[in-house]
Amino acid sequence: MKQCAACHHDMINRVGELDMRINGQLYIVRGIPYEECPVCGERVISPNISQHLFERILAHDFVEETMRIPVLAGAYA
Repeated sequence: MKQCAACHHDMINRVGELDMRINGQLYIVRGIPYEECPVCGERVISPNISQHLFERILAHDFVEETMRIPVLAGAYA
């Protein structure tokens, strides 16, 4: 089993939803396999899946949806 690069705990295989920012654009990816650290929450996708996602984004092979996302603003001193 792979270990988390951030905290060195064992990663768990999961399938679910991830958010990714590429060149400042937010993408939500659903039904994707990834590894997650149960301790720190680090999530990692395989290089093959990553390449596939980038190719789909470059080809505009995705559906655009409108989502309501809570946004917090403020200066925290």
